[in-house]
Amino acid sequence: MYQYLDRTAAELVPTDQLLLSSMRQWVASMRAGRCPCSVLGPVLQGQGLAEMLPDFNMAMLLLEREGLSQLRFKPPYAADIGDDEALLLSLHALARAGAQPCVNAVIEQIVKPEARLPLSVAVARIAVAFVR
Repeated sequence: MYQYLDRTAAELVPTDQLLLSSMRQWVASMRAGRCPCSVLGPVLQGQGLAEMLPDFNMAMLLLEREGLSQLRFKPPYAADIGDDEALLLSLHALARAGAQPCVNAVIEQIVKPEARLPLSVAVARIAVAFVR
């Protein structure tokens, strides 16, 4: 998590920039009463990651509805990275690195027990989409 704090979004590698932007856009869309998939679909399609959308949407829904606390996200074009955003970027980085025990440890801290397995599966599938 700490590798993302005190950095700007522009300093992130492209994968993390896309994840951060997607998380923020998802939250902004939900708050505005819009379908986040209709906003994110074209963006992910343009990056060759359209197959990631259902899993990304599921992960964000689980975080929103089954979270142990309300996660905070910056506005879509904010330069700095928030604490909760850094935590989620770390979660995805751990998944891409294949560090499943660490992924599980993070997930246990952020969602209710019944949401842990579905979130773990969604995060793993997102990681696979980026590896392709």
